[in-house]
Amino acid sequence: MTASPLPTDSFHGAWNLVYVAVRAFWALTEPRIHAAAQAKNIPIELYYYAELGLEIFSVERFQKRDPYSNPALFTAAFEKLAQAEWIIPQGGGVYRVTDDARAAARELVRAGDAALEQLEFMSAADATRLVERLRRIVRANEMAPEPPAKWAILERFRAVAENAPRLAWVREALLDLFAYRDDSHRAAWQSFPADGLMWHTFNLVWDNVADTPSDMAQQASLRGYAVEDYVRACNQLTARGWLGRNERPGAFALTPIGRKLRGAVEQLTDAYFYLAWTNLHSSELDALLADLRQLRAHLETAALHDV
Repeated sequence: MTASPLPTDSFHGAWNLVYVAVRAFWALTEPRIHAAAQAKNIPIELYYYAELGLEIFSVERFQKRDPYSNPALFTAAFEKLAQAEWIIPQGGGVYRVTDDARAAARELVRAGDAALEQLEFMSAADATRLVERLRRIVRANEMAPEPPAKWAILERFRAVAENAPRLAWVREALLDLFAYRDDSHRAAWQSFPADGLMWHTFNLVWDNVADTPSDMAQQASLRGYAVEDYVRACNQLTARGWLGRNERPGAFALTPIGRKLRGAVEQLTDAYFYLAWTNLHSSELDALLADLRQLRAHLETAALHDV
């Protein structure tokens, strides 16, 4: 008798396992990637922009994956990369990425992957099995009906080498899931009247990262927005009834409407993201989650000891 597919609420915590494992991979590989970029005089943006695609650069395209950062950051980076001929202007704010830029991005990723060669906590057979389990979900995501629009999952640049450590292939599959989560979340919140800055600001309050415009500008400085930008976004969110004034002067908090809206977005994100997972049966899911928990624990230990 064939088991019935699982409901989406069976996967509670699975995304967090993926997210934490990816961050642990980054903790291990990115110090080496930054060192290689400096030593080889390669712009670090080529590494980070790989997740946004390394074929065509434009603000419009980048905002399909990252609508939360100040577009001026992208414009300034494009100008710098174009001056060094890593990308070629095509007119209208569009740039073509060169073969040299893609080769440089691969070189940086492979410098980071050298850190994974030292890790021996997972056998080749176990790593191969985990990659196949993850790839089954990735393939199902690629074939799933829209929404969400499949931008991040299809456009991200895959730089892992054929002879890379098996853990690099595990990370690559996890990054595909990460990309589809971004596609799912963007599709969920963009059904509401908010732009990227507003939603980013809303998230900072929701996640208890910051509740005043000055704290937002400080805590999310990599996004490139000034205090005045967050003041404007908070005022817009307040006008919509999603945020209200907190007891602390200058601070904001989610309103009951805001909490319900944010909860609805999370539910819709999960519905999109976990659709492919519903084809797993309970034994498959249990095995996959056990593998991910073990992976996360080993990676965090390795990062802690700076292997």
